[in-house]
Amino acid sequence: MKVVVAGGGTGGHLFPAVALGEEMTRERPETEVLYVGTSTGIEARWLPGSGYRYELFHVHGLRGRGLGSRLKSLVEFARAVSLARSVIERFKPDLIVCAGGYASAPIGVAAILGRIPLVLMEQNTRPGLSNRMLWRFARKICVGFEETASWFSSSKVATTGNPVRFSFDPTLRPRIEGPLQILVLGGSSGAHRLNIGVVEAFKICANRVINLAVVHQTGEADEELVRAGYRGLPLKAEVTPFIDNIADALKGADLVIARAGAMAVTEIALAARAAIFVPYPFHQDRQQEHNARVIERLGGAVIVQDDIHLAQNLAREIERLSTDSASLLAMGQKAHQAARPNAARDIADICFKLAESRVAA
Repeated sequence: MKVVVAGGGTGGHLFPAVALGEEMTRERPETEVLYVGTSTGIEARWLPGSGYRYELFHVHGLRGRGLGSRLKSLVEFARAVSLARSVIERFKPDLIVCAGGYASAPIGVAAILGRIPLVLMEQNTRPGLSNRMLWRFARKICVGFEETASWFSSSKVATTGNPVRFSFDPTLRPRIEGPLQILVLGGSSGAHRLNIGVVEAFKICANRVINLAVVHQTGEADEELVRAGYRGLPLKAEVTPFIDNIADALKGADLVIARAGAMAVTEIALAARAAIFVPYPFHQDRQQEHNARVIERLGGAVIVQDDIHLAQNLAREIERLSTDSASLLAMGQKAHQAARPNAARDIADICFKLAESRVAA
C-alpha cells in the first residue's frame, strides 16, 4: 500500500501527519509513505534529517488584499497543483491524507482530479481554509475534537482525536516537595508576545512565589531575549528554542503555560497536566480560543487573554495555582477527560479500510 500524507507549515500540521505515517508503517511495515509539505514551513527543516521520503512545494496562502498579490498567489497555487499531480503520477498512491496547512490544498486538489480516495485530518475546533475547501470531496474527515464535527457532513466525520508521535502514561500525582515545575510552550515557531508576557509575569510575582523552576520553549528568534530576561530572577530557568521530547517535558511539569494550538491542547490533555492557555489573539475566527475552551469547560485549564494586561493576569494565576497543589492535580485529571490516546491507530485503520475498498473495487 502507498500513501501520501500532506501537511505542514507549522508543527501543528506536520507532526500529526508524521504520527499517522509512523503508525501506518508500524501496523503494516510494507506500507510506503510519502510526506508532502511546503518549502518554507517547519517541514523543510525537519524532514531532511528524518530519513523519511518527502516532497516539498513552494506555496503560500492567499497573501495581501491587492489584486496583484492575489493573482500571484493563484498562479503559485496552480503551479503547486501541477507539481502535486506529477508526484502522484510517479508515486501512484492508493490513498491521500491531508493534515492541513498550505501543502494540503494542492495535493488535495490533485487527489480529486486523479480520483484517488482522500482523507482529511482537522486538528482544530474550527477548520482551516484547506479543509473548508476540500471536505465535500473527501471520503472521511478525522477530527480532533467533538466540537469540530458540526462543520462537516456527519456521514463523513470520525471523531478520532489528534495523533501524536509518542504514547503517554499520565502520572496523576500530587506535587512533591521542591520547586513548582512550570513548562512554557509557545508553539514550534515560538510566540513573541507570549514569551515577553511570561518573563514579565515572573518578574511581577518573583518576590511572592519563591520556589519556581521553569522550562521555556521560545522558538529560535526569541531565545537570547528570553534568556536575558530571566537573568537576575530568583528562579531556575532552562531556556531552549525547541523541545524535541515533549512527552518528557510534560511529564516533568506541574503546570503548563501555552498557546492553544490544537496539538498543544491535545498533548497537555493526554499528559493530564493543568494549564494556563494564552490563545493567539489575531486569528479571524479565534481558533485557538475555541481549542482552549474545550479544556476550560472541563475544569482542566484557565484562559488568560493576550492583551495589555497579559503579564499581570499571568502573574495572578501563577501565584494562585502555585499554592494549591490539590487544584493542579484535579485540573490535570479533568483535562485528561478530553484525551484520545488511540487517535493515530484509529485514523490508520480508517485509511487501511478505504485503501482496501478501492483495491477490491
